[in-house]
Amino acid sequence: MKKLTILHTEASDGWGGQEIRIIAEMLGMRGRGHRVLLACPAHATICRRAKEAGIEVFEVGMGKAGMFVGTLKLARIIKDAGVDIVNTHSSRDSWMGSAAGRLTGRKVIRSRHISSEIKTDPGTRLVYGPLCDAIITTGESIKAMLIDGLGLPAEKIVSIPTGIKLDSFDGSGREKVRREFGIPDSSPVIGIAATLRSWKGHIYILNAMAGILKAYPDARLMIVGEGPFRDRNIEPELRRLSLGDAVIMAGHRDDIPEVIAAFDIAVMASYASEGIPQFALQAMATGLPLIGTTVGGIPEVLQDGVTGLLIPPKDSMAISGAVLKMLSDPAMMRAMGEAARAAAARKHSYEKMLDDVEALYGRLAG
Repeated sequence: MKKLTILHTEASDGWGGQEIRIIAEMLGMRGRGHRVLLACPAHATICRRAKEAGIEVFEVGMGKAGMFVGTLKLARIIKDAGVDIVNTHSSRDSWMGSAAGRLTGRKVIRSRHISSEIKTDPGTRLVYGPLCDAIITTGESIKAMLIDGLGLPAEKIVSIPTGIKLDSFDGSGREKVRREFGIPDSSPVIGIAATLRSWKGHIYILNAMAGILKAYPDARLMIVGEGPFRDRNIEPELRRLSLGDAVIMAGHRDDIPEVIAAFDIAVMASYASEGIPQFALQAMATGLPLIGTTVGGIPEVLQDGVTGLLIPPKDSMAISGAVLKMLSDPAMMRAMGEAARAAAARKHSYEKMLDDVEALYGRLAG
């Protein structure tokens, strides 16, 4: 296909799975010879991260008061840079990016990363309808939600889960990370790597540890990531439960493949807003059995009883029961881990994600 110029827009200030995927996708497309550009607020974390990755960044104010001026600036960027496709990602930048795309006659993609409830007001119908040419979702459940809630045609929506670089998740680094945190080789480690947001369900995992520690006193829970929920909720709950050294707050880490390798069981306790979480795929690629809730796109990647165990959300007893079931049966854990690794390689590789995204770009570019 011909080489394209693709402009991504992102209004979010945060740094999580959505922003990480945007950067990964842009780098992959750049590696395939396309020109990739990013428009975002100057203060956003993705702005700094993109610049560090050598991506061409345009700083555009996306606050509510500056949307009109920002939209005109985006239209100028699109024309001057010869953009072929505009790919928007969050609410405010989708309004601005799609309007600028329409003003300049460019193709527009609206990416939807999360499974939070979709509004059905006229404005939402406009931004997902006439203002875009195609929609990318990170899971089939989000696609179904858009079809059912907004009456969109199925052919307009393409589900493309986030891809994982399988070679990076080879299990190396386990001993190094365990030494760093003083974890004995014999201690089972339950782990989660995710932004510390309320709906990720960290509180329910903490409350599950009481029952786990009764059966396995040397067990550890490692919570990897940072976010607004740490000081406000997680740390107070940790003190209330008196879990002490059994819980390791590892903070933000850039060596995610090595840290996940130190886990024995991965847990996703999300109760809302979840697409297909990158951590679930990373854990599967590492060969870990996964415990996950029946929320969003998690059931799309976790085959209950084969690659892990599905549990209801907001249920600490279910988490502890699933963990204890796994720890009591090492052979089952190994089999689930092997099946998880095979499923990640078959369905969720980085190259497959790029192939699917590039195919959509090519179709829209004509």
